[in-house]
Formats: sequence, structure tokens, C-alpha cells
Amino acid sequence: MKRFLEILDRVLGDSRTLSKTEFENKYKGKAIPIILNAPCVFNGSTFLYRGRLAKDVDLNEDLSSPATFSYVPLFLNKIGKPQMGRANYEGQSIFYASEHMKTNFKEISKDSNIGDEAYMAKWRIKPNSNLHLFRTVPACGISTANDPNGTFSITDPSVVNSELGLYLKRLGSIMMLDEEVGKYLGSSFIANCIYSINVPTIGDTGNNIGPHYDGIAYPSVAAGGTEEVNIALKPEFVDKYLELECVIKGRLAPDMRSVKYEKIGINEGGRIVWYSSFIDESSIIDVVPTYFDTTGRSVDLTGGKILDADDKVVSSEMVPLTQAVNFHHDELFNGLAEYMNTMVKENQIGDIAALDKAVTIGLIREFTGWKLVNSEKITPLSRVLFSVTLKNQLIKLSPDEVR
Repeated sequence: MKRFLEILDRVLGDSRTLSKTEFENKYKGKAIPIILNAPCVFNGSTFLYRGRLAKDVDLNEDLSSPATFSYVPLFLNKIGKPQMGRANYEGQSIFYASEHMKTNFKEISKDSNIGDEAYMAKWRIKPNSNLHLFRTVPACGISTANDPNGTFSITDPSVVNSELGLYLKRLGSIMMLDEEVGKYLGSSFIANCIYSINVPTIGDTGNNIGPHYDGIAYPSVAAGGTEEVNIALKPEFVDKYLELECVIKGRLAPDMRSVKYEKIGINEGGRIVWYSSFIDESSIIDVVPTYFDTTGRSVDLTGGKILDADDKVVSSEMVPLTQAVNFHHDELFNGLAEYMNTMVKENQIGDIAALDKAVTIGLIREFTGWKLVNSEKITPLSRVLFSVTLKNQLIKLSPDEVR
């Protein structure tokens, strides 16, 4: 074990003291003896999220191609793209994604601002993919005090308090190192050592069931090193087992972990077809108002009439559709945006029909001087809640209209 530790210490030390060129000349393309935990194997269908800031999407990139929202194309590797990352060398394409949408927004928003345009792609891992992942456990995750059920925890005392535990802490330190000096030099090298492990053993389904790693799972540093999961996958696995479902385009919200939906692209036969929601009078199916008095209690309108501040009678049954559209358009669209975000996160979007549903959105209008008048008394009113049911109508867009 001492020899294994010394090797890791040398890698860690060299990543901090050698220049990028010196480090790569010494290590790139080589492998070191390494102790790894057994791969985590997944065969179910699940989703991953991968985002891009709109400013990083070149004008010559095809917004109707799923490849635009996948890993950096391999032909760009020869000119040094992408930049070095936690699990890739400079000029090495790796598919980075997150288990949750909010995590990936945090990842791409490190150099952005509220309101910046962004794309978020939802990818589906096909069933029976036999995905083998290396689980990166940071040094702080190797402790008997941690939650034994944590994704990135090792709590077994026989490991934590042993030389193996010390070794795994050192390995985790290299993989999760976030210092500017030598950033990613050590982790990208270790990642490639992990990728290189492959003992082909073909199973009955044609999948490789032998010891190998298709990618690496690690905690999100951008999200505070929590249980939020990032994943780095080899391009060959992505090409074979991942399928783009849809892409949302919008603007980064104030929490920098979500986007206000503006447009959606759906994978239809291998090409992304873009749509945008729109609202007009034909969108409104129904509007049901509930009025409240100045104490916040709902009032019964039976046998009474509503007067506004000018003592004009207000319809108690339904706000005019034109008023709902014209005065509450932004609120209605925000409600649709929330609906679309929820649909993308929680449901499978196989085609546009999955989004062709009625949505009920609550709108509140406050006022002063309004009252409910009946034969017995006058009740001052403070606000009305409109429950608006509308169709999620979509219009098709050209790629140029999406930018």
C-alpha cells in the first residue's frame, strides 16, 4: 500500500509544481497502478441534463442537431477543444452532465449572470445499457461520521481507519482538487487511467460485462460538494446508449439554478424541432374567480353584486377573456413556463403531444374600494383570485428564430 500512496503523492505534487507541458510530458498517455472501487452498474432507463450558455453556441452550430447539445465534436480535438476539465485532457471530448437539472445550471452559470440565455438538454440513457461508473468519493466523504447511505460516502471503519482508507482519501483529493494551481492536471490524468481499464467480456446481450468504466460520477463542486451528482461519460458510450429527448431555451433565473422557459426543442426522428408557447384569446378555456374580503376570507357572491371603486358593476362570473390575456399576459406565460419546466423535469417528452395539455394557473389581482353589496350588508373586498385554465398552444420555429 505504501508504494501506491507514494505514486499518488507524486502525481499530486507534480500537478502543483510542474507546468502543464511538463506534467503532460511526464504523465499523458501513460498509466499508473491504481486501486479503484468496483464500478456502479446501471441498466435502467434514466435521464441526464447537460446545459450550454447561448453565448457559447457558435452561429455555425446547427440548433436542429442533437450533437450541438452533446460532447464537443471529436474533429475539434485536433485544435485543442475542449479545454481541460476535471475528467478530460485539453482536446479530449467527454460528455459532462448532471443527474438533476438544477445541478447542471449551477455548473454552467459560474461565469454568467441572471438573465443570460441558456440551453438545457435532457438526455435519456436507454435501458439495458450496462453503464459502469466509477464513484468518486472525496476525502471528506471517507469518515465513520457520515451518512452510510450517502452517494459519496464510505463509512465502514475497517476501510476508513486503514491504509486503504488513507489511499482512497488521497485519490479523492486529487479528483476533487479545485485549487487554481495545477487545476485539473492530476484529476484529468487519473480520470484517463480509469477510462483505460477495460477487460472485454461480452455477455448474452452483447454488452461488455467485464471490468471497465464507461464514465465517472462525482459530487458537484459548484453546488457546494453536496450529494448532487455530476457524470462524465466516454463519447462511445454516449453515441451508443444516450438519446436526446428535448432542449429548453430560456434565461437564467435569479436563483441561478433554473431557467425561465421561452422555447422548447423536441427530438423528432433524430432532428430537433423547435416550438414556442403562445397565448391569445383562443388559449383561455375557463376563468373562475374567487373574491376575498379585507380579512382574507373568501366571500359567497350568491344574491349579491360587485362594485368597483367607481361603483360600477363588475361581472362576478368571469373576467372578460381579453382582460385576462391583455392584463395578465406575462403572468400567464410565467405560469406556462413553470408548467413546461416541470414537464421536462418530471415527465417523458416523446413528442409534442406530451405537451398538448390544459394548464390551470392562478392569478391574483388586488384592489381598493371594491365591495360586495347584497340586501343585508356591504362587504369591502381586497382581491380576487382568478383560476385560469388555458391550452398550452405551441407554434413551430425555424432554427434562426430560436437564437
